[in-house]
Amino acid sequence: MILINSLGIQDSGGITVLEKLLQELKSDANKRYLIVCNDNLHMNTLVQKYKNIEIFDFRVLKNRGFLHRIYYENIVFRKIIQEKRIRLIYNFSGSAQFFLKIPQITKVHNLLFYSKKTDAVYFQKKEYLLWLKQIFLKRVVFHSMLRQTRYVEIQSAHVQKYISDFIDTQSKVFFIKSDIDIQNESFSKPKEYDFTKRIKFLYIVGPHFEYLHKNFTDFTHAMQILQKQNMDFEIVITLTKEQLHNSKLWDKGLDKQTNFLGYVDTVKNLFTENTVLISTSVIETLGLHVVEAIQNAILAISPNEYYAKNVYGEDLFTYELFDSNSLVATINDMILLAHNEIKDTISRNQKYLIDNENTKYKTITHLFDKVLKEEYVQK
Repeated sequence: MILINSLGIQDSGGITVLEKLLQELKSDANKRYLIVCNDNLHMNTLVQKYKNIEIFDFRVLKNRGFLHRIYYENIVFRKIIQEKRIRLIYNFSGSAQFFLKIPQITKVHNLLFYSKKTDAVYFQKKEYLLWLKQIFLKRVVFHSMLRQTRYVEIQSAHVQKYISDFIDTQSKVFFIKSDIDIQNESFSKPKEYDFTKRIKFLYIVGPHFEYLHKNFTDFTHAMQILQKQNMDFEIVITLTKEQLHNSKLWDKGLDKQTNFLGYVDTVKNLFTENTVLISTSVIETLGLHVVEAIQNAILAISPNEYYAKNVYGEDLFTYELFDSNSLVATINDMILLAHNEIKDTISRNQKYLIDNENTKYKTITHLFDKVLKEEYVQK
């Protein structure tokens, strides 16, 4: 039996990738899986959907904080390993166990603790205590964990580079695995654009939008500038009016032009004609919202950062971080494009995404087999 450790997963992006994992695991009936996860709304929906599959055994825990998670993974896991005869632990949410003598694969899909650029944002804003709380203390723990594990799964090549800025990676085995569905049916034809009509600026983010690495102020300031330029636009955002009104990062003067959606179960219906997705994240391991925009064939803008070039390619529209005027300039350049140029850009974005994902491992079961063979068969 293989233990799937998904403790700590709660937002929609993590749940989406976890469901893709469960779909992959279903295909191999020769293995059984114990899936340990937290009790939250999105996870419970997933558990209900998959609980009747014979090879899955779910163990759902109340979320009692980070320290309890460390205790559970390092102490309680010992008993679980013996009782269930676990041969491999797959740490889906980036942790690892300090003292367990069992092969582990750690999936890193949160680069917050491996980003010098993020550190610089906190320091520039003199948020030293916030940096200690949100970044540094967890960094100490997660870095210690990652040093314990030999096998590391990442979603893109840039992740290894960011990790190597903090940890010696010479002795580690990195697996670059695709978490993106690149079947033909997952890609739409380029949407229609007519920039003489109202433009929709789509911003997809969860309730953690105030975290500094989300860099929400770039978006707000750019919208204020466009408003002063009398551009005809609408903001579509996955937050409620109450969430934004309670934040210092929002300008209520944008309310009349904003469609406050709050949390949405599926974002597919948001990718409509004349829609431009804007991402302002300082760091991303994948940036699922941008990937889905490309799959659904709309224009997207992201920061001109190393991670973006790796995941989305050179043809995606970009702007310079922390420069709202740069974001506005990119938007103004975009709306000057002819319709055929827009369609060609979207098609190139899609081609890069498909070609890039085809260079990666496709299923997690392949990685499990490789590790199990190296750790047990050869020994």
